[in-house]
Amino acid sequence: MNYSYLKDIKVGLVLAILVAIGTSSCGDTFLEPDPKSFLTPQNTLIDRSGFEAVLLANRRALGTEFYGFHAGILSEYYFTDIAVNAAGPSVHPHNMERQITPTGDGSAKIIEYWDRGFDAVNYANIVISNIDKDRVNWQSDEERNTVLAEAYFHRSYWYYRLVHQFGDVPLVLEEVQEPRLDFNTFTRESILTQIKNDMEFAVQWLPRDVEPGRENRAAGYHLLTKIYLSLREFQNAEEAATQVIDNGSHALMTDRFGNGPYADNPDFNVLWDLHQKENISSSGNTEMILASQDQIDTEGNRGSGNQMGTQMIRNTLPVWWWGRVRDPNGAPGATDGPAGNPLSDSLGRGSGFCATVPYYNYTIWQDSNDLRHSEVNWFSKDDFYYNNPSSEYYGEPFVGEFIQDTIRSWYPFAYNKLYVRDEVNETRKQGGHSDWYIFRLAETYLLRAEAHYWQGEMGDAAGDINVVRERAQATPVNAGEVTIGYIFDERARELYMETPRKTELTRVAYIMAQSGRNGYSIDNMSQDNWYYDRVTGKNVYYREELTYGANTYRIRPYHVYWPVPQDEIDANVQGNINQNEGYSGAEDNVPPLDLSDLE
Repeated sequence: MNYSYLKDIKVGLVLAILVAIGTSSCGDTFLEPDPKSFLTPQNTLIDRSGFEAVLLANRRALGTEFYGFHAGILSEYYFTDIAVNAAGPSVHPHNMERQITPTGDGSAKIIEYWDRGFDAVNYANIVISNIDKDRVNWQSDEERNTVLAEAYFHRSYWYYRLVHQFGDVPLVLEEVQEPRLDFNTFTRESILTQIKNDMEFAVQWLPRDVEPGRENRAAGYHLLTKIYLSLREFQNAEEAATQVIDNGSHALMTDRFGNGPYADNPDFNVLWDLHQKENISSSGNTEMILASQDQIDTEGNRGSGNQMGTQMIRNTLPVWWWGRVRDPNGAPGATDGPAGNPLSDSLGRGSGFCATVPYYNYTIWQDSNDLRHSEVNWFSKDDFYYNNPSSEYYGEPFVGEFIQDTIRSWYPFAYNKLYVRDEVNETRKQGGHSDWYIFRLAETYLLRAEAHYWQGEMGDAAGDINVVRERAQATPVNAGEVTIGYIFDERARELYMETPRKTELTRVAYIMAQSGRNGYSIDNMSQDNWYYDRVTGKNVYYREELTYGANTYRIRPYHVYWPVPQDEIDANVQGNINQNEGYSGAEDNVPPLDLSDLE
């Protein structure tokens, strides 16, 4: 039976606190009846500890998209310039025109983002709506403002994502305490303005130093930079990014550091160290601004079953299962051992769901000096060897089209980022528990470079890009070479599987349309936009509409925004939730509201 998610988010307080309890130590007394522990705002949200329980649910939500089988973050890459969905069954979306619809099965992971975003918004609104109740005992104004600042951060983070995934969406600024059927769509611009105002308050009160997993002031300014860019306040974006870069607490890692495999091997480099699980949240990593917490021995991680942990090996690395590996004679090239496949046992079970395209694998890596693409950080097919003793090619590197399913066997790939050691599944490793970057200083430099670019300051833009490139020992870029496309090439080289790429591509498309740049216009953004031109210009699967199995890779300009789930529109009988142009139902849209309608 269909139901509205927005209608059903009324009981977030109990769920949030139960989530928080589930991440704390649990003894035998947890299941014993205790009337005093009945969870209501009246007896829970009375001091900072009660609010912290709700905020903990928000912190966990930040990293949810990076974990699990077919993790949500994959959808932020499938429909972009650098990757496609290579899962075989027809239910997996390849043809966006046919499969990404308001009611389509292929939209399941997209709808997860709608649900996840509004769930997190409601958690934040629980804090915001209760923070000034008479029952709350704050020790100081600073304590109250710090808690409010974090709630604003979480609400702003998810609205930033929602407006660049779904466009105009409902704006909910208070706790939903009972079922509602009267939500209304607000303009993207008004929502961005609201979260800008919230974050300008938040950055004054977020603490400078926090334990890993919590939002510090630098994270606040990093998010505010993105919001300023979206609103075309480019000077403000530059200044917000500078607050992070010059705060004295953060710096790019330029020398070897930390622990983990090959820490003492001089053949490896800082780009290897930067992405090892032991180092992401370490005190010596001055580049990390915000990271989700999921180490296997960390209280509150996401469990230890097959579907837990990052699953990055299975989600993002090529297929090399024994039954699919063939030598040049067509004979099996890998053996199947009693515990599984020796290749999988040692290297993990790559399933190739998120397949990067030739533009990403080869074209953007023309600089042979770039450490990010060095042989210790990326694996090519000649790093793999036939291990079937009965094969004539036993012990020799893989050659030719050695996998039956060629779309899922692209090479090379970013081994340093995507191979996450799995301490739970000793055979057929799928990608273990690990912290994961959400904000990293390298992105802050590239955001400031973008702010300079929009202001026509190409020399300054090149300077910020080159800080990142010089750490990788790559050739510096000249001011005359800086374009928005080049900046997104650099983002691809530096930030693959860290930042939500579809969100950021759409952000730039929105900037260009609102600004009337390069012939784009907000009035016909669903018919002509930079996002579509970038994707079809770089991704050969979408450009040539290649076919895989029963599906053709197809994308249209209106896919700059994902469809609003039809269930939400249908259930909202007392209000108006609009559908995005290009999707069925958009003909019933009404003018969206703006902030003046809240007055």
